[in-house]
Amino acid sequence: MTRQVYAILCALTALVLCSCGESRSKKAAPTEADAPLSFFSDANAGLEPYRLCEAVLTSEEGMESAFPDETDSFFEETTLEEEAFYFPAADIKDESLVRTVQLRYNYVALFNRVIHSYEWFQRASTGIDEEEITTKKDTLEWIRYARPKVSESVIRAALPDAGAQARANRLLKAYDRFDGDDSEDSPFSTAVNRYTEALPEFPGLASEEETDRFEERFWDWYDKRNVVPEIDTLVRINMFEYKGTKPSDKQLENLRRAIEAEKDIDRRTVLALEYVKFDKWEALPLLGEILESRIYTKYLLEAWLSWRANVQMYHSPSSFSVIANNYYDKVRCICLDTMVRHCLESEDKNAECLIENLIFCEIVHRMGSLAGNSSFNTCAMLLNNMFIHPRLLPEEEE
Repeated sequence: MTRQVYAILCALTALVLCSCGESRSKKAAPTEADAPLSFFSDANAGLEPYRLCEAVLTSEEGMESAFPDETDSFFEETTLEEEAFYFPAADIKDESLVRTVQLRYNYVALFNRVIHSYEWFQRASTGIDEEEITTKKDTLEWIRYARPKVSESVIRAALPDAGAQARANRLLKAYDRFDGDDSEDSPFSTAVNRYTEALPEFPGLASEEETDRFEERFWDWYDKRNVVPEIDTLVRINMFEYKGTKPSDKQLENLRRAIEAEKDIDRRTVLALEYVKFDKWEALPLLGEILESRIYTKYLLEAWLSWRANVQMYHSPSSFSVIANNYYDKVRCICLDTMVRHCLESEDKNAECLIENLIFCEIVHRMGSLAGNSSFNTCAMLLNNMFIHPRLLPEEEE
């Protein structure tokens, strides 16, 4: 069912017209003359750090604890599946928008738990030893071992809609009866299809007109040069070592200090998103602090995607490794809280479109890249085209 599952996931994502990726014009617009790179300056060495919050989940200790110290199975992770569902924080009012976000996100989250389990079964049953023979007993044991552990009480709380609850239970029961047959007409594939086909019936956040407007005006709104005038040069250095420039260790240390001292959340996030491309381990706590600060920035979606992909890459880019999707989604729910609070306070339609994109961002897939899990591909896209302004992308051939 691999191709079918990915086709369904693409169809889910296609419900949101996301301009955040690979849009480019046929002729790239000229870039302004390079400004001095103030964030590399030695003057940053004496800046005092400004803490946004005391990060816990995304601290170095939090990231390390998300992965088992020792395990014989690359399925196990330390975060419980119930923590991957969205339950609005106590201070968030019970309003229509909040209920819509909870229903849409948790409906997709349940699907993601099943797909995560299914992909582990695929990986385990494929193996790496061609001499191994997979028996029916092996198959059933793998399926039982990797069954999504979502209780009935969690489903009732996460999906306060009788129809959604019924569909969720049917999908889980279909996985319980799954015997390894994932052909197009198999009971499991049929259940997956029926579950995803029901999603368009749920209320949405943004209208088609609002989504179209978001698509059309995205780059004017998202342009990072409005926040950091010198950002284009830094992006180009990361993309292809612009003019042979490679920052020295001292320059990168100055950049880190500039980020740590920055009080403007947009500027801090934009710089951290580039810094992580130079130094994953040093930058990940900076991105994590932004995510846990619960301070809204239009770059929050990109920050979470980058943080998740780089945490997984740091741990392991392999498909034969622990992939901490429950942990990543627990942090995703913090970001949802931040975006929801912002929307309730400002009625920001662009932010509502970002929430839709955050909801439908696929989990890290075990076999999502030729070189390993899908974090490898995500990091490559963030480096070369995703969220990069079209003026910096190579011109399209006529």
